[in-house]
Amino acid sequence: MAVTSHRRSSHVRHIIIGFVAGISVILAFGAAYFGGRCLYNRWHLYNNFFYDWFKQNNEDWPWRLVAFQRISFTSSEILTCMKESNVIGMGSTGIVYKAEIHRPHVTVAVKKLWRSRTDIEDGNDVLREVELLGRLRHRNIVRLLGYVHNERNVMMVYEYMPNGNLGTALHGEESARLLVDWVSRYNIALGVAQGLNYLHHDCHPPVIHRDIKSNNILLDANLEARIADFGLARMMIQKNETVSMVAGSYGYIAPEYGYTLKVDEKIDIYSYGVVLLELLTGKMPLDPSFEESIDIVEWIRKKKSNKSLLEALDPAIASQCKHVQEEMLLVLRIALLCTAKLPKERPHMRDIITMLGEAKPRRKSVCHNGGQESSSMEKCIVLTTSPAISLL
Repeated sequence: MAVTSHRRSSHVRHIIIGFVAGISVILAFGAAYFGGRCLYNRWHLYNNFFYDWFKQNNEDWPWRLVAFQRISFTSSEILTCMKESNVIGMGSTGIVYKAEIHRPHVTVAVKKLWRSRTDIEDGNDVLREVELLGRLRHRNIVRLLGYVHNERNVMMVYEYMPNGNLGTALHGEESARLLVDWVSRYNIALGVAQGLNYLHHDCHPPVIHRDIKSNNILLDANLEARIADFGLARMMIQKNETVSMVAGSYGYIAPEYGYTLKVDEKIDIYSYGVVLLELLTGKMPLDPSFEESIDIVEWIRKKKSNKSLLEALDPAIASQCKHVQEEMLLVLRIALLCTAKLPKERPHMRDIITMLGEAKPRRKSVCHNGGQESSSMEKCIVLTTSPAISLL
């Protein structure tokens, strides 16, 4: 009897232990499940901004920052600045953001490249601009600090130019605030020429930009020009190279480029001549004030044939004093040479710099004489000894 009672008691004890163990396992799994759900929800709520942003833009982790110079920020600090409110420009090869990093305080420009599926698979578009800009060193060429990339996207990190681009400075809403004197405009013309001279004659092989325009010329705090946007640039390994399609911007493209598809320095020279005309006239290459189907080059040629070039000069600058008109006409002569119809008639950048040196302003652009000199300009427009007299 005692043995039977002991066995029954032991059996009950085993049942109770098994029941308690089963309940414990179920509770443990339940706690783990609900705890995991809670942690996941908290993580998801905390990271939903980044998740949505990357999902929307089809971006993949991880991101990597490649620096060409000493920098004090990380890729995550760059990424947090990539929002619509920070967009400062849009070009033929990408969209540009202003990125302000607070610790330490530094401001950079970030260009997110437009990339097709073919570009992503090949990677050639990125390598071209990165390798090119990574080896360029000139005060008039924008400085590449590095780039942020993953498998699908590339963002180029440049030094920030506080005064924006030349196109906006000349034609934007605040055009009356910047470049209000001839010396400032002349210095920009000279800076761009020096940058192009470096690309054409000091780089080996020579570099052809192929998209010189006022929107691709940035202005630093001192209004010094920096050539930017090398997404279409090509190294001229051999002469008479051709491409499969025209690249560039309407109003700046050399006429022969459209049918020869030949890439050489003369297409940059033509585009530079158009930029000179913008600086001189204050008008856009395809200005609404022009007749239909006419660009700034044809417009200025008509002014020359009608002997009314003085009327073409920006009155906000040319009316300051007669010496300014004389100096502007000298540069206008250079612009006409740069935009010659035949490529062989266009000068090289070295010759252009020499001519610009001869046209350098030798006095302050603004006359401070109470307007007496400006009232007499109609009687005496330029000095009779000036080479510019041949244009009148």
